[in-house]
Amino acid sequence: MAPFFRGQCPDADTAAVIGRHSLATGTRSKLVQAVSDRRAIVVLISACGGFLAALLGEPIGLFAPFSALLIFVRRRRRSVLLAALALLLVLAMIALLLAGAPASESRLSWIGLFFTALCIGAILGGTEPARIEPIADPAQNGRLPKDMHPDDAPAVEQARARAFWSGVPQIVSYRARTAEGEWRRAAFIAEPSNAGNIRPDPMVHDPHEPWTMAESFGKTIDAVHAARILESFYGAAFAFDAGGQFTYATPVAQTSISMTLDDLNMPLGGGAFVEGGDFGWKRGVHPDDYPGAASELRRCLRSGDPYNYEYRVLRTTGEYIWHRFAIRPTHDAEGAITGWFGTGFDIDLFRKTEDALRESERSLRELIETAPALIWSMTPEGEPVYFSRQLREFFGFDVMDRDVAGTSRLQSVLRTVIHPDDIEKVNQRFAHSLRTGAPYSLTHRQRRFDGVYRWVETRIAAMRGADGAIVQWNGVCLDIEDQVRAQEELLRTQEKLSRAAQAASLAELSASIAHEVNQPLAAIMTNAQACARWLVADPPNVARAQMIVDRITQSAQSAADIVSHIRSLFSQSSEPRIGIAIDALVAEVCGVIAEQAARCNVQLDVQVPPGLPCVAIDPIQIQQVLVNLLRNGIEAMDGMLADKRLLVTARTDGDEMLRVEVTDSGVGVLDPDRMFEAFFTTKPQGMGMGLAICRSIIESHGGRLWAEAAQPTGARLAFTLPVGSLNA
Repeated sequence: MAPFFRGQCPDADTAAVIGRHSLATGTRSKLVQAVSDRRAIVVLISACGGFLAALLGEPIGLFAPFSALLIFVRRRRRSVLLAALALLLVLAMIALLLAGAPASESRLSWIGLFFTALCIGAILGGTEPARIEPIADPAQNGRLPKDMHPDDAPAVEQARARAFWSGVPQIVSYRARTAEGEWRRAAFIAEPSNAGNIRPDPMVHDPHEPWTMAESFGKTIDAVHAARILESFYGAAFAFDAGGQFTYATPVAQTSISMTLDDLNMPLGGGAFVEGGDFGWKRGVHPDDYPGAASELRRCLRSGDPYNYEYRVLRTTGEYIWHRFAIRPTHDAEGAITGWFGTGFDIDLFRKTEDALRESERSLRELIETAPALIWSMTPEGEPVYFSRQLREFFGFDVMDRDVAGTSRLQSVLRTVIHPDDIEKVNQRFAHSLRTGAPYSLTHRQRRFDGVYRWVETRIAAMRGADGAIVQWNGVCLDIEDQVRAQEELLRTQEKLSRAAQAASLAELSASIAHEVNQPLAAIMTNAQACARWLVADPPNVARAQMIVDRITQSAQSAADIVSHIRSLFSQSSEPRIGIAIDALVAEVCGVIAEQAARCNVQLDVQVPPGLPCVAIDPIQIQQVLVNLLRNGIEAMDGMLADKRLLVTARTDGDEMLRVEVTDSGVGVLDPDRMFEAFFTTKPQGMGMGLAICRSIIESHGGRLWAEAAQPTGARLAFTLPVGSLNA
């Protein structure tokens, strides 16, 4: 084999190019390592030269630092430096000539230093290594950079092909012409047309690295021609003879694995490859893959069958990369095999993508299988195709276990698991969804594997493709048996509470009736006793008794009216409201209560001015309110020896309300908020319903009833009524 092309190593800018494309440390190209080695050597030489100059006291030691400076400065700065050196050299020579005397060794040393440095700079200026600048592939539009050297175009085209087929970015260096007409090195970045979620490290290739080509292709000339065609398509190819000896390989196929043709064909012992021997390319194959790959290749070499195999190849970076190899034979006119040609696709990205998809699918399936729900799916036509593990365990069978000839799988499953009372509505909802594509949610009973029906909530929805067509139906069943039982228990508890509330309301109503009827009945009893006393007197006071009988009649009528109001309450009817003067109503009530006040030594003081606006009220109900408030005031002063005074006043409260107040001089109000609650009382024999009923009556009239402390002692109960003159 003969060396085909060798180029110079790029400078330190190569490392920046590779770094900008996320190459990890340890996977850099050999080019970067060479740059680092050269820099270290130059720094070491400069240090040694400076030390020598200081030690000897002679300028010759500065030769090394000058050389290092000339190597690493850019071209423009180097030109300035060379011009300065030339000027210094001329000045030194002029000074030497003007001195006239024999030249000293020191002056000659300086002249020699300047002259040598000038020569080195001139040499480096003609052989300067190129700087590499990254140039991204311009939108994959098929055009190469216009300033590219024609000999480097094939390598760039091959890089583009490899990026397209493998999905791996390719970085290839090439020579680019500058505006001054000089050739500099640049880096071409070939990006894949469709970048996936997995971003692989780019493959870096320098076509000027060492690679070899056979001096003669021999009988494999047809195979080499075929390989070159494949190379134009896929970016890399190779050819070898009937015995397995390589005669051609694309440069990148050699440089990417750091193996020339000589390295690939190096015998490793065992005789001919077909007979079981090994060649050098074995070192570039993963140890676990080589036996199978080599055995299959030997079989194909003997039989002439096409070779198709996948194995891992060792790259220059030290990584094993999966490749898919396809190799075919060429034949002469008699049908004899003259050689083999083939290519190796970089499928490492595809493998990683498949592994990622497989892992994602496994994770998703595990999520579905272990989710605490009964999950299933159907075809667009409604045929069940999948039951999750939870659903299989719930039913006790898999999706295909209930198939019956002549019956759809959906109906077979539904008839098996749905409660007979629910099957009709389930079928209707399924049919509607399959016909319209609408999702549905339904609660029904579903049979478990042990024959027990449990309540479930079923939800299904269509999964659609990009065109809106239904791809499949997905469904989930949630076991809500415990929730349903809890809801039923809650309803039973609510019913119990409702019955208890009704009983409490009935008790409250009974207490209210007793409280309201008790007042006129007590008045009847008191008046009857008084009438009896007047009749048994000697002589009988018939006139006085007649007056008492009239009061008994009024109290009886009042009791009858109360009963009538209660009956209207149950019949959801209401008594008519009439406009009435409040002073007349207060006077009538005070007349009823006057005798009780007199027996209790309570001074009843009524201060209601005439001419107050009329109020639209139910007079019977408002009378009951006033009677209740007055009797409460009298009872509040029970036990007091003197100064028992009960004051009744009425006045306007703004333009729309009339305010009535009942003030006593008793012990006062202890709890003004709770005293209006039902069954709350401070009296030993009280039922706690009077003030609650009074507040309800006043509020039903559009007014308000409240209590407050009076000064200096006692309590004041006040209520308001809307002003109006409504006549029934």
